[in-house]
Amino acid sequence: MRHPLHFFALPALLATVPAHAQAGSMGQAPSPTATTLFSGFNDWIGSDSKGVRIGADGRLKLSPGLRRVGQVPEGVVWSAVSDGQGGLFLSAGTEGKLFHYQNGQVRPLAQVKGGIVFAMDRLGRDLIVAPSGEGKLFRILPNGDVKPFADIDAKVVWALKAGESEVTVAGAGERGAVLIKTLEGQSRRLAELPEEPAFTALLADGEGGWYLGTHGRGLVGRYRGGEKVEILMDTPFEEVRGLVLQDGQLYVAANNGLARQMLSGQLERREGFLQAEPQASARSGVLRLGKDRVPELMWQSAQSQIFSLASWKGQLLVGTGNRSRIFALPMAKGEEPFAVLQELGTGQATAFVPSGAELLVVGSNPGELHLLSEAQATEGTLESRVLKGAPIADWGRAYLGAEVPQGTNVELQFRTGSTEVPDGTWAPWTPPLRSGERPNVAPSRFAQFRLKLSSTRGGATPTVESVTMHSANRNLAPVWEGVEIMPPGLVITRNAPPDDIGIERVPLDTQKLIPALTYLGSEKRSFRRAAQSFVFRVSDPNNDTLQFQLRLIPDKGAPILLDRAWKERFFSMDTLPVPDGRYRLEVTASDQPSQPFNLVLTSTWRTPAFVVDHTPPTLGELAAVPEGENLRVRFLARDGMSVLKEAALSADGEHWIQIAPEDRVFDQTEERFDVVIPREFLKGDRVVIRVTDLELNEQSASVGMGLPPRR
Repeated sequence: MRHPLHFFALPALLATVPAHAQAGSMGQAPSPTATTLFSGFNDWIGSDSKGVRIGADGRLKLSPGLRRVGQVPEGVVWSAVSDGQGGLFLSAGTEGKLFHYQNGQVRPLAQVKGGIVFAMDRLGRDLIVAPSGEGKLFRILPNGDVKPFADIDAKVVWALKAGESEVTVAGAGERGAVLIKTLEGQSRRLAELPEEPAFTALLADGEGGWYLGTHGRGLVGRYRGGEKVEILMDTPFEEVRGLVLQDGQLYVAANNGLARQMLSGQLERREGFLQAEPQASARSGVLRLGKDRVPELMWQSAQSQIFSLASWKGQLLVGTGNRSRIFALPMAKGEEPFAVLQELGTGQATAFVPSGAELLVVGSNPGELHLLSEAQATEGTLESRVLKGAPIADWGRAYLGAEVPQGTNVELQFRTGSTEVPDGTWAPWTPPLRSGERPNVAPSRFAQFRLKLSSTRGGATPTVESVTMHSANRNLAPVWEGVEIMPPGLVITRNAPPDDIGIERVPLDTQKLIPALTYLGSEKRSFRRAAQSFVFRVSDPNNDTLQFQLRLIPDKGAPILLDRAWKERFFSMDTLPVPDGRYRLEVTASDQPSQPFNLVLTSTWRTPAFVVDHTPPTLGELAAVPEGENLRVRFLARDGMSVLKEAALSADGEHWIQIAPEDRVFDQTEERFDVVIPREFLKGDRVVIRVTDLELNEQSASVGMGLPPRR
């Protein structure tokens, strides 16, 4: 007996859900408010700063002053050396171009045949340079004339040092790393290291010998005469880029991958801060080799590569790319381990050259010259990394933790925009805000704050300990792609299917879907006649957890509530309690599990109509008439709601033969059949006929053959 519709409160659900998935209440929804704290070094390192020192402890102070004093017409400056008169000689670009910086002006000096000039030094008033690929040294006179100096057995020269009349060269020879001594018109090989491709760093040891760094295994060696290089250290990097000797301690700057990049003649433009992947390998590091020859790792970075290394004012300065940051490492133990001292605003901090009490800093991409002063800057700014809403946020108050001595000040400003990289479309900076004052800005996808540190007292600096930023992501409604109506009889369950699954004859098109046991995660698929399943294609812009209200909407009559808070992205129901007819499933997605009650949003999807049909087709006008030695079978099949799907007959009691209707297409609720069965398929005295509709309802009937006796 069919159940009356009003008895149907909940369907017999075939999908099973773990008990914890049904839990949840309005009081347990997490708050959408986000709090972002800037207090540690890693919180600030994604910022853009100018004139602000970022300490390893996360405290911000005014840094030593830095001002730009010149520009180089080429983008990349490979080498720089003092001219002995407060200026610089520079090699830049990929065509052997040389420049002279003096009195605030950068002027072309000369151009040498060959490729990039990675190494040069001053010999008296002249300049000795080594263009790549030439196997030669050239002398550049003060008036720019280029003269040959010596032929050398080196393809690429990475470093050279000039004495009174001789020049020592370190680079790559035909058989590996090579150290060469030259006088004008002559050269001789001092030592080689065939196991390494090149020597990349060269430093006088103060005792008539040389410290050397290699490319390949990143070795540090020492040459004291003879033909042998003593290996002092095997760094965990590919190459040694810089060496500094101070108070008997050897400081080593090493990288992975920089030498190959430099040989290509290309260095990346300044890039936005890229957060390193968890457990990413280090790209560079600074090591200290003490008098006891015990190596110590002082500093390393997973983002930056080291381009320059220098000792200045009791600190070790490390010039990096591709954010052109200058890190300061104390040489005395017991002090703060490191700090970002300054940022040039270029791509790389290529070289450091002393200039009296100050330090000339060379930047690349673009080529610039800056002067770093021991005197403290009077003003500095720091623009935070871009904050992101998910996807749009209401930006709340920011609280500033700072020590502000008399004569100093810290200002906080805020701006918002719709592009991930701030540009001209962003709103202007707000006026300075008090700590805890709400910024008057519209909800937006992106935001950023700016700190401005200043001092009117020499040597005094404010200290920023922290900025605490509050925001609330604007809730957006779930977004529907659709609800997929699965083939009739397919069951999707979270756990194992019911025990009686599998006793039905499963249609071929449904069989193809059942093996997908990992579909939507850990769901299982099986078959049961009269089951109907649906798969929800829905997402939430805020990545909120969703729940679903399900209603069955008949063409006629009142909607039927199936579930108020369904947690799965699929739903299977038993349609047997439902009267035959056309229905739609209405699914309302709600983000209630993740949102406070008064911020909950919903969106609804209603499926196209599907048919619930439990009534099998009817068969009529059955006839099996002899036709020669064959048998002509005729019949009419009808269904009250569904299109007929397939028909078959058995004339031997053992095998089914699939047959098609007279018009060859199953496309209506009534089909007429007229089929001639060859004699070899005939056995017995009856023909059994079976017809199935789209909802998998079957009807069978039989008819006598009425054949004449066999001869």
